[in-house]
Amino acid sequence: MPVRAESSEVLNIKESLIGDARQVVVVENTKKESTSATLSIYAKGDQGWRKQMASIAVRIGRSGFSARHREGDGTTPMGSFRIQSVFGIVPVPSTGYPYIRLKENYCWVLRSSQKTYNSLVKGSPCVSGDENLFRIAKAGPYRRSIVLDFNMNPVILGHGGAIFIHSHSYDGAGNTKPTSGCVSLTNGQLVKLLKLLDASLQTRVIMGTKSFLTS
Repeated sequence: MPVRAESSEVLNIKESLIGDARQVVVVENTKKESTSATLSIYAKGDQGWRKQMASIAVRIGRSGFSARHREGDGTTPMGSFRIQSVFGIVPVPSTGYPYIRLKENYCWVLRSSQKTYNSLVKGSPCVSGDENLFRIAKAGPYRRSIVLDFNMNPVILGHGGAIFIHSHSYDGAGNTKPTSGCVSLTNGQLVKLLKLLDASLQTRVIMGTKSFLTS
């Protein structure tokens, strides 16, 4: 996929967070306790790193960012993560990542007592403590979702999971709500992001405060 630039802004992120990636999605803010952030996507071409689309406002965890995310603490983990897959109940643009079409009884296990902790399990009724992916997708937020590999290699029980990029949830007044640890954006913005993602570029999602990302 050719690298398309919508802006001349260049990437300013620590090399240790970028690794071998030639495309990065950057989610950042200035105060780790804030539940809002911005999301930008950059790709590396012949002229170096260039922004592929204008930065957009997103929501993050209800407790902001944390470098020590734990199950249920409401924070969004800071760090550099690969994209594992995409799931949902509606078609998504081709990204090169595996796409999982959700069905009833597709659950994300978040009970620390389970060997399948922080993974998608198919075919068994969801129980309290796990996420019912199909139900949440039917309600809106998980219609399309990008799965990050946070706490997957290796999986450490209790250290959190189900970190996705998905659509916003809204309150009764129509305002966007913070997440439980994921990153959320509008349906249209999520589709635009998916159209730009290219697995062949070893994409990483890099999240945290500006000071964490640059120093």
